[in-house]
Amino acid sequence: MEIPYYDKERPDTGLYNGKAGIWLFLASEVMLFGALFSAYVLLRVGAEPGTWSMGLMNQWVGAFNTLILIASSATIVMAWVCLKLNDWKGFRKWKWATVIFAFTFLVVKWSYEWPAKFTHYDVTFVTEESASKVYTDVLGPEFSETQSKIWQERFDPLKKDQEKSPLAQVKLKDKPLDGHIVGYIDSDGVEHEVGAAWGIPFWSHAFAWRHDRKNIEKEKDKSIRYDTDGRPVYKEGHFRDTFRDKDIKAIIFVPAHGTWDREEKHAGSGAIKYAEAKHDAGHAHSEGHGHTITIAREDISRLSSYEPAHSTFFATYYTLTGLHALHVLGGILVMLYHLLPVSRRVYEKNPVQFTNRIEITGLFWHFVDLVWIFLFPILYLL
Repeated sequence: MEIPYYDKERPDTGLYNGKAGIWLFLASEVMLFGALFSAYVLLRVGAEPGTWSMGLMNQWVGAFNTLILIASSATIVMAWVCLKLNDWKGFRKWKWATVIFAFTFLVVKWSYEWPAKFTHYDVTFVTEESASKVYTDVLGPEFSETQSKIWQERFDPLKKDQEKSPLAQVKLKDKPLDGHIVGYIDSDGVEHEVGAAWGIPFWSHAFAWRHDRKNIEKEKDKSIRYDTDGRPVYKEGHFRDTFRDKDIKAIIFVPAHGTWDREEKHAGSGAIKYAEAKHDAGHAHSEGHGHTITIAREDISRLSSYEPAHSTFFATYYTLTGLHALHVLGGILVMLYHLLPVSRRVYEKNPVQFTNRIEITGLFWHFVDLVWIFLFPILYLL
């Protein structure tokens, strides 16, 4: 049985059924993303100082993807115009351009932006003394001013008066040092290199390293509880801790934040210049590049990559960008279907019906682009 298709405008809405349906669908999507945006703003406003790492976003990459999606909105309109002019070749040309733009957006997101975050780690320290020791090694004896600039740019880039910033009240041990893990030392003093799995650094790092001192059992006097072998006793529960799972005495760490050169000016406009362009995380230590430091296990309070569990900021970041990426992927699949031979037969049989389908797809794609235009300033600039 063939389902009838009505391409005439309804007298009550002025729209044909398909167009009315897509507007209803987009209305529900507006409510979904509107709720997520509202939740993000509330979490952002109520965040404690030193917990909202929006300064870590690469604004140039976000701007590039924004331009890519804006261009794809133009090309999908051109594809629809070509159909209205009965130009099938022109339609295919502009449709392929839209698919290429959309695919480029996903490639940048999935192969560069997200993996770059998964291979970066934050380290916080147990005491002020241990934090001061590490920062002195990284930034030099006069590290206070440089370190303050780094944290102003990372967590509060819009404020100009550093002394009045709430960040000034955050203790040094709670200000994480970020960078790459390139190796570790076991309890026997043997050094192990952390390399790339299957030639891809991302797979060896993503979700691989995690430690939180809060998961260690404490004695009544708040000291760490050790087992008979002298190892910390971890709380019961389904959590992952690399220091528990591996026999680790210390990690070999390559700091980021432009700390290779202590005279280097850090990035402005809320952006942090990372060192991955200069130093490959999978080879920095083995090839002797970069300023590597050794951080003892007992000095580390928390170790985590920029995964969703790292902080509220990254949890909301991956939720919003991941959901948007799924919409982009869905749009690509629909547009690829329109380029198959079966679509040509549908067009030849009923040009009006097929053209309306392209118009509906275009409306969905404009919505996807509009969502990103809101996401970019919220996540990368504000």
